[in-house]
Amino acid sequence: MYALNDNYYQNQFDKKIYNAALYLRLSREDEGNGQSESINNQRDYLTKYVLERNWNLFGIYIDDGFTGTNFNRPDFKRMIADVESKKINLVITKDLSRLGRDYIETGYYIERYFPEHNVRYIALNDGIDTFANNTNNDMSPFKSVINDLYAKDISKKVRTAFRTKVERGEFIGAYAPYGYRKSLNNKNAFIIDEDVAPIIKRIFEMYIEGMGYVQIAKTLNREGIKSPAQYKKEISPNYNHYLAKYGLWTAETIRSILMNQVYIGNMVQHKSEKISYKVKKFHLIDHESHIIVENTHAPIISVDTFSLVQQIIQSKPVYKQVKNDKPHLLSGLLYCGLCGHRMTFCKNSRGTSYVICSKYKRFTECQRNGINEKKLDEEIVSRLKTMAKKVLNKSKVINSIEIKKDNSQKNTTESQVNTINNRLAEIQRVLKALYEDKIRGLLSEKDFLNFMNEFNQEREHLSSKLSILEREQRKAEKIKEVDTVSEIIKGIIDFEIVPKNMLVQLIDRIEINGTDNISIKYKFKNPN
Repeated sequence: MYALNDNYYQNQFDKKIYNAALYLRLSREDEGNGQSESINNQRDYLTKYVLERNWNLFGIYIDDGFTGTNFNRPDFKRMIADVESKKINLVITKDLSRLGRDYIETGYYIERYFPEHNVRYIALNDGIDTFANNTNNDMSPFKSVINDLYAKDISKKVRTAFRTKVERGEFIGAYAPYGYRKSLNNKNAFIIDEDVAPIIKRIFEMYIEGMGYVQIAKTLNREGIKSPAQYKKEISPNYNHYLAKYGLWTAETIRSILMNQVYIGNMVQHKSEKISYKVKKFHLIDHESHIIVENTHAPIISVDTFSLVQQIIQSKPVYKQVKNDKPHLLSGLLYCGLCGHRMTFCKNSRGTSYVICSKYKRFTECQRNGINEKKLDEEIVSRLKTMAKKVLNKSKVINSIEIKKDNSQKNTTESQVNTINNRLAEIQRVLKALYEDKIRGLLSEKDFLNFMNEFNQEREHLSSKLSILEREQRKAEKIKEVDTVSEIIKGIIDFEIVPKNMLVQLIDRIEINGTDNISIKYKFKNPN
């Protein structure tokens, strides 16, 4: 028995030709609600309803296993794309919660998006029909709030269940930490990964012997030992981390391993927390609030060894980074000429600033390719001034600076281009409507062809005129570009220190290969 009044469907709305989309959704929290909420049940229920009314069943869109608290679902987005393409003018769900459980976004689609796109929406079991004048539509905001509260309640229950597991020392993460694997018999427990556990032991030994984070990382990279990210990617193809593509150890990775209690058999969790049940972003939790359960799995490192390493870490001085109030002139423009990675800014023990290959600094790969920042700035500015003088000596560029642009002519051209584009779009819509009328038998084949010929002739004439106007626009833009570059170049000579905004407009990148090999790639043709 459908919740909507069948008598209503005899009115004028049902006489319209509808291309219906059935949207089916089932999230993990709904799986326990029985067969009535299953995807197959939704499909059969809604398909029967559409066919009984002789509507066109355009498509079935299914998001199985996706939450209703956000609308970032693949098949929902596919359905919306078909709405935008005007392929769909009716969307049907079994009930309002299948569309979504976020009352704000659900309300947006029902109250604004669907009406603006002339799309009828029906939530069958809730008696909601946006083309009907009934009290159920007035109740839809309240139903959305109730659905939202249900999702919030489910989220609380899930978080409570996870919290209970964490406090029992059961692992709830997706991937075991490097050095361990999930037990085949219990996914919440760890077993030692014998393939890489020796590497963990060696890292602790090297640190006790006096090697630093960077030295250890460099040694492992030199020996070709796979980094934790690369190793996880190899054994778990779905693992996705930005460090996996480099396949290199970093000082941060070494430090994280040396300070992780998991290697002495303790389970450490609740390191981060989801901001909201509607938001996927997480925020980090203070160390004091981490949940640590001791002796949950076999250790790789002895407690004595781990304690000794912590004492060594704490005994070493911590160097606070001094904030650089003055922005670097060339930041964002510098690249290593050897490996292609960006250059980064550093300071030595004397406080002198220099630039160095970021790949070398972080991964100890590439070479120690660096140069004093002050000397680099002076060299680049000197080259720019030399180049600027050459450019201004070119009569062609000097003449271009004196070109006067006719703004009124430019505005007229833009107006004509907009008018033609609008007319071409209108012709396209008319041709589509004529074709639809022909398909439905409202327009004869002869009349259709006559109209087509007339509109095609007009379209060809407008397209030809548009090409001429666009060439004029490109010519004007080219003059504007030369004029702008010339003004910037004149400005370089006038400044002792070249402003950053001028550099960004002129320079694409600067490649450095030692102090004597600096290459500047300009955004325009460099004069000889």
